[in-house]
Amino acid sequence: MARKVFRCGDNTLMACMVRACHQWRIALTYKTSLLALALGTLPALALAGETPPPEDEIIIIGSRTPVPRAEVTAAVSVISADDLQELGDVFAADALRAVPGVAVNRSGPAGALTQVRLRGSEANHVLVLIDGIEASNPFTGSFNFAAMPAYGLSKIEVLRGEQSALWGSDAIGGVINLVTTPAARGNTGGAYGEYGSFHTVRAGARAQGVFGQTRLFGSLDTADSRGYDVSNTGGDKDGYDNVTALGGLDLPLGKAVQLKTRARFSRGHSEFDSDTNFDGRLDDAPLRLRSSQFDSLAELSAQSLNGHLEHQLKATYTTTEDVSGSNRSDGFRTQASLQESANWQSGAVEHHLTLLGEFEREVYKNNGGPGAGQNQKRHNTMTALAADYRLVSGDLVLSASARHDGHSLFANANTWRVGAAYKIAPLKGRLRASAGQGIKNPGFFELFGFFPAFFTGNPDLKAERSTGYELGWEQSIGPARLSISAYTARLKNEIFTDFGVFPATARNRTGKSRRRGLEIEGEWPVSAALRLSGSATFAHSDQSGVREIRRPKFLASAALHWQPAQAPWGLDLGADHNGAMTDTDFGTFSPVRLKAYTLVHGTAHFDLGQNMQVYVRAENLLDERYSEVFGFAGQKRGIYGGVRAKF
Repeated sequence: MARKVFRCGDNTLMACMVRACHQWRIALTYKTSLLALALGTLPALALAGETPPPEDEIIIIGSRTPVPRAEVTAAVSVISADDLQELGDVFAADALRAVPGVAVNRSGPAGALTQVRLRGSEANHVLVLIDGIEASNPFTGSFNFAAMPAYGLSKIEVLRGEQSALWGSDAIGGVINLVTTPAARGNTGGAYGEYGSFHTVRAGARAQGVFGQTRLFGSLDTADSRGYDVSNTGGDKDGYDNVTALGGLDLPLGKAVQLKTRARFSRGHSEFDSDTNFDGRLDDAPLRLRSSQFDSLAELSAQSLNGHLEHQLKATYTTTEDVSGSNRSDGFRTQASLQESANWQSGAVEHHLTLLGEFEREVYKNNGGPGAGQNQKRHNTMTALAADYRLVSGDLVLSASARHDGHSLFANANTWRVGAAYKIAPLKGRLRASAGQGIKNPGFFELFGFFPAFFTGNPDLKAERSTGYELGWEQSIGPARLSISAYTARLKNEIFTDFGVFPATARNRTGKSRRRGLEIEGEWPVSAALRLSGSATFAHSDQSGVREIRRPKFLASAALHWQPAQAPWGLDLGADHNGAMTDTDFGTFSPVRLKAYTLVHGTAHFDLGQNMQVYVRAENLLDERYSEVFGFAGQKRGIYGGVRAKF
């Protein structure tokens, strides 16, 4: 993005960061400035710089099997481990703010409920995978990013648009794949520790060992923070603590057979305030939520006929637990799948065909104490058959997918997806287009939830269904890259909570929700020392002409990475802008407007040799006053200092 290149003669990196951010305040005053930041990274055709990422970068979720980026026919973004560390992103959700089409809503401080929306969809319309494990909470139907630290991730992939034909339910807005498998081979390790604002302490360690063709890796991340008063009434601070452990094993069982296992456990406590007198405003209250989640995977893969046939047998298991006061909810998900892939060539044309059979069982349990009305246990089973085909002929890529889902609780569903891409070499560009469907099955709470005098579920709900279309262009300009995507989609059977009846209940809307937008993403390696990147999103989402809540019309992000040659220090700055959006005042059940805000963050680091580094990290550096969810105060400025080691 077009950003001013900061020159600093001060002796301290922190002084440089503060001076730079004062200049940023002027640059980020208006939307036009932000758009210039997002688009201006690409003006110079002849400037030397690093070679952009190769087209054969592998995208794990681009198809049912990993594919080169040049063969993906939908909009896709990748956040690397270096990107996560350089900008000091503590949570995966913070890093996702830089991806076009992504809106993040956190209900107060770090550790509080954090939702991610894609292309104007609801939070539970985004399928989240962790190393191929469906990670959404089986009870709530969505994934809470509050307990997903960035530490331990090797990359994040975001595939936008309707993808249910490839990945099943929830993939209406798109798919987010969180990858923990280290990118580097060999014996490696590292650790970090930091302390800062809100009496926050973080520490983590990770290691990988390679024994012949066998690889074993793992990481541990812990955090504890006193937090701040989320109700902004001057009451008790709302803090949190969390520990996340993950690991994996890659074990060859023969020349063409491999066993892969992954496991992740997260456990956290978060304090929060609530509307205890039901007037629509938060009251200071000593409330506490304990949450835990365990995900595991075992995958056996093999090849035959010199790699022309690939076989994959996979099983995953997820369990979640949420406890607040006397109420406890548990979710359990078991999945098993068999996938067969064939790869062959006829002349200059490559063919790739994948067939999938999948089984899933979910169990939901709710307990409010002895004799409570909400006590119940339910289950749902699903079977699916899917096919995915891809043709590659020179610069042309064609893809088609279809899937059939059968359920025990609601109607069966069929989904489809088609795509095409063509590389125009003389222009150094690539044109792509895709269309597809996404579905979201009703969640347990929507179907059977029951809290006396407050809410009752609706077992007659239909699955939500979206049909979307996308057209995109990707351009290389010297060392710079630019991607533009336009999309439109219509959602029917949208599930909402009807507060007009007593008790409230869930219903399907009769009208359609319309979503459309334009997404721009670019990167410019100006030189070996300076790299700029940015994105901008113009979006609109409405239901029968009424703007939907927590979907800003404008989003923008900009980042500057400065590492002078041979210098032991560097500076990374980022700014994420969230435009004005509507929310609901639950005191009057009327719409309210949340003002636009810009969060500036970054890291300054100094190397103490090849294996040790000290750093200063900043969040909300301009101390913006904002709210991402009505009534919940956003976090003020935070400054943290730490040390990293690698070996």
